[in-house]
Amino acid sequence: MRDGVTMRHAVVARRLVPLLLAPVLLAAPLTAATAQGGAAAPPPATGGGPDPLRGDPAGLSPLGQQARVQQETFERNHRLGLRFYNGGADAGCEVPLGRICYWNNNGDVPPPAERADAKMEREQLMELLERAQQAAPADDWVSGMLVRYAIEAQQADAAVAAARRCAGTAWWCAALEGTALHVGNRHAAASAAFDKALAAMPAAQRCVWTDLTWWLDPLMHAAYAARGCDGRAAENARVFRLAQPLWMLPANDVANEWYARRTISRVHALGRIPYDLQWGDDLLESQVRYGWPTAWSVQNGGVADPRPPQVIGHEPTPSYDFMPLVEAIATPVGALATDWDPMRAKARMRYAPRYASGFGALPHQLARFRRGDTTVVAGAYRLVRDLQMGRAPYRAGLTLDALQPGRAPMQVMRDSAPAASALLAPLTAPMLASLEVLAPTGRRAARVRTTVTPLPADARLSDYLLLQRGDPSAMPDLARNAAQAYGSLDIEGGTSIGIYWEMYRPATPAAPLQVSLRATRLGASFFQRLGSSLGLSKAVTPVSIRYNDNGRPDGGAGRSLAINFPNVPPGAYQFTLVVSGGGITDSTTQVINVRTSQGTP
Repeated sequence: MRDGVTMRHAVVARRLVPLLLAPVLLAAPLTAATAQGGAAAPPPATGGGPDPLRGDPAGLSPLGQQARVQQETFERNHRLGLRFYNGGADAGCEVPLGRICYWNNNGDVPPPAERADAKMEREQLMELLERAQQAAPADDWVSGMLVRYAIEAQQADAAVAAARRCAGTAWWCAALEGTALHVGNRHAAASAAFDKALAAMPAAQRCVWTDLTWWLDPLMHAAYAARGCDGRAAENARVFRLAQPLWMLPANDVANEWYARRTISRVHALGRIPYDLQWGDDLLESQVRYGWPTAWSVQNGGVADPRPPQVIGHEPTPSYDFMPLVEAIATPVGALATDWDPMRAKARMRYAPRYASGFGALPHQLARFRRGDTTVVAGAYRLVRDLQMGRAPYRAGLTLDALQPGRAPMQVMRDSAPAASALLAPLTAPMLASLEVLAPTGRRAARVRTTVTPLPADARLSDYLLLQRGDPSAMPDLARNAAQAYGSLDIEGGTSIGIYWEMYRPATPAAPLQVSLRATRLGASFFQRLGSSLGLSKAVTPVSIRYNDNGRPDGGAGRSLAINFPNVPPGAYQFTLVVSGGGITDSTTQVINVRTSQGTP
């Protein structure tokens, strides 16, 4: 009989079974592994011949030889003792990958807990691997396996220590260290380690490891391939930057994840894995695109299914597609929030950041205010209950990036941030803005990423910023009002809100400016509009304010009002601010959504 495999919330079944992978892969039958220590590895990137990371069988230490035998025994026992999994029964093929078929089961039940005896046997294997590494620190196979099993045991610090004891192939030791640091959320140190690994590895292998084709839309493949190994660095930097989940982090964790997946895949190719299948390009692609499994189980097809139980490899969930659309990669400054769809079907990649168990779309408002030739952007956010951010403290960040070589991004950060507020950052040219909030306690994150452009240098009216309450002072200013920004364009009917804006033209009692605020329901029926025109209904025009502005005593630009928004039907309302005088009229409009109460965390 032949072996089959299944991945992503299912990975690997024995004997004629399709293969599952943890949010999930199916595959056609695979040939059983034959190499000592597990699945047969592909030839090294430097050419044919023995894999140097396996070591010379004639030169292995006795402990190294013993460790190879025990690793194979552990994986065989581990596979035979896997517990049954009750999820994924309705999963279907989402992405075919050679012998494998992948599907995403983010919403499925979690895998069963690992058996206590498997944990004990892994610890025993790790103890032997530690002694083998002490006896022969240049044994690359031993160092790779020790880091692998320390990560599986969720011992990130032990994995880092093992990688740093590695004295074998320089690039391999650095890659192991980068992987261990990345798993421990030590992003800057992990990036430095991977940079060291890439610089030290053979050019042919570096070309393979830096090839991002598997994460790219097929529409990009031809142009990307034409760049060649030496011409893709700038494109890789842009792709990794756009795919980075949070720009507030000190280094790019999604780039680290790419190289960590490459590293763990090499380890899996060196030794037996729970699927007991021969290693191949389809297994490699599945792990590079969707991550390596962190738990395993078995599953029956039901009483009528004659096939034996299949092994399931569960990847971390929930996982997200952080790659933007092709158009956003080609022209980042111009991208919109809708160019990122983290729940996209048939995704080219998925990633589950270890610092946040969930990502959400951040309710927000971006408002612009002129300061001479510079624009100040107010990035306002609101943490609603739907985001499940958990308890404070929160960390908020607003990053403006032109994604141009040699041009550093502008970033404003705030620790111990409130659940609703705004961050202010200067803007001198169109840039991509990423407004982000991270909740370390709740291990949740939310963000919005879109393009923002400066106001014209001769603008006479700013955007307006919604507030939790109006500023009653005679001289409202942006900094004070930004601190109590409402943080969203979604409001609740029957509540009071505030509004802040700035006028960049003089107003005096002798020459006042006329100011009007008007909210109009979009999509209202003819009879609703007729009733509003006759003054019989507030549902179509719930807000209508008009007054003369005589200017501030100090000549300042800031203005603020408190507004009672009536309890109107949910829906979209066009909220327009108009300032006129001296034959000149300026206006700014945004669409406000009235909805039922969500509340903040």
